[in-house]
Amino acid sequence: MKDTEIDIPVLTDVIEAPADAPTTHAATHALPLEQIEEALSERLIAELSLQVPVLIEAALREHLPLALGARLQAELLNTLTNALPIAAQAATSELSSKVAYELGVLLETRLQEEVRTAVANEIAALRTQS
Repeated sequence: MKDTEIDIPVLTDVIEAPADAPTTHAATHALPLEQIEEALSERLIAELSLQVPVLIEAALREHLPLALGARLQAELLNTLTNALPIAAQAATSELSSKVAYELGVLLETRLQEEVRTAVANEIAALRTQS
């Protein structure tokens, strides 16, 4: 049931207005329709203009973290998608060069040991023959 349908007496219905003062109903009917529309429009605009910032703030509080989270997640995935192959290639190159260096050092050490052993064996064989 709407408030306008309830028949509750208002102050002007209970207290009779003096004869020379117009009632609110008479004043309302005396105003042109354009003035009433303009006054109503101004009142609605004023009330809505107070509510719009609150509604925008509530919407931002509710949706902005989700939007930022989704946007941040998309950017991170995009960055990782682009960065992972480059990082893997760099790590592989670094690992390959490190393995190659260590393998070279091990081969050089092994070669030196083999040469020393061979030289020592040759010297020992020459000493036994003389």
